Amino acid sequence: MSVGGRVRDAVAPLRGNPRYRRYWLAGVASSAGTAMATGAVAAAVLGQGGGAGAVAMVFFGQMLAGVLVLPVAGALADRWPRVRLIVAVELTTGVLVAAQAGLIAAGHARVLYLSLIAAAVAVASAFAQPARVGLLTHLVPDRHRPQANALNRLTHYAVITAGPALGGLVVATAGPATGIGINAASFLASGLLMLRIPAPPAPAPAGFVDELAQGWRLVVCTPWIVWSLAGSTVVVSGWTVAYGIAGATYVQTRLGGPAAWGLVASGLGAGMVAGAAIALVWTPRRAAVVSNAATLPMALPGACMAAAAPLPVIVGAVAVAAAGVSVAAVAWRSLIQQRIPEHVQGRVSAWVTLGEIGVAPLSYLLVAPATAALGLRGTLAACAALIALGSTAPLLHRSIRTLRLQRNEPEPTGKVSHGAAAAGASQPSGDHARR
Repeated sequence: MSVGGRVRDAVAPLRGNPRYRRYWLAGVASSAGTAMATGAVAAAVLGQGGGAGAVAMVFFGQMLAGVLVLPVAGALADRWPRVRLIVAVELTTGVLVAAQAGLIAAGHARVLYLSLIAAAVAVASAFAQPARVGLLTHLVPDRHRPQANALNRLTHYAVITAGPALGGLVVATAGPATGIGINAASFLASGLLMLRIPAPPAPAPAGFVDELAQGWRLVVCTPWIVWSLAGSTVVVSGWTVAYGIAGATYVQTRLGGPAAWGLVASGLGAGMVAGAAIALVWTPRRAAVVSNAATLPMALPGACMAAAAPLPVIVGAVAVAAAGVSVAAVAWRSLIQQRIPEHVQGRVSAWVTLGEIGVAPLSYLLVAPATAALGLRGTLAACAALIALGSTAPLLHRSIRTLRLQRNEPEPTGKVSHGAAAAGASQPSGDHARR
């Protein structure tokens, strides 16, 4: 295909599809506000006399609250009309963040209040993410869905890369209350944009506990999900230590301090954008293989630090790793949207996300004994080995190697039974394998 043809295919979801354009613009608005406000929240906590520990408490509480409600959020995303659920979440979050800005402006921003609001925002946001996964199935035809996923990732990563710098400028000139107020406005704008999308009907609900269990059964009965999830859990845990803890410590103490870490973080952002751009023009047929193998470069930063590579090499390694993450994420989401019946996509994506990130905080507890036993560079090398294992071990299973994205297949009807879904997702037919 010519370059012009690839570009036309890449932007096809935005052309002639006003429902997707609103969905996409809503995501851009929400991401932009959140990216700008991250530094504003930290500045507000520090301005109230809190230290690094207080900032960590706010963000840890936010992360924990969001993780704990994921299974319930996934079930509700499949149970209620998804557009209405997302609108309710965005408008509620906008009100909560506006209250946060008001507290800061009034001088009443106690760390406890900020922590509670941040946790409430995380809970609300957790309900929107599974709903967005399933909603895209209704908004974009199957043949354009990988490009739509890549567009979403590309703009999200671009915004969260540039947003903190702009947010820092706003905080420096107008104060943290203004930065957080802009975030509140972004959520309200996102909700209003989503209001203009016609809401597809929700399936008739079954018992809530039964729906939770159905999503879990589909996850554990589908081999390509089980193997991918097992691998990604190891990869995410290894990356959490190698990049976020041991890597940050190594760079800041041995390679130039905060300025050096800023370069590494810039490499991460640039790599994520580059990877999403690649996914925009390349749709791999062996999406299950790519979604696992593309995480292998995540082992590079830890390996480079363990080998005492110079800073430019480490920045390049982080950029390559981030590009791989973007490609893997788009391939994985496209698989879920095509291979999992639409009426359970919210629950499946929520259970998978919980499995991936739920174990990662436990890796924090292993950092101290690991560095005591192996040293900082030894810990980085061990993390690199774990990431390499987690990204390649799933490729040994036939369900990963043979699963392909189908082109121009009929749109999901949401009427596939659980048994048929698990069988079709886990056992590709001979015709499927040939295609």
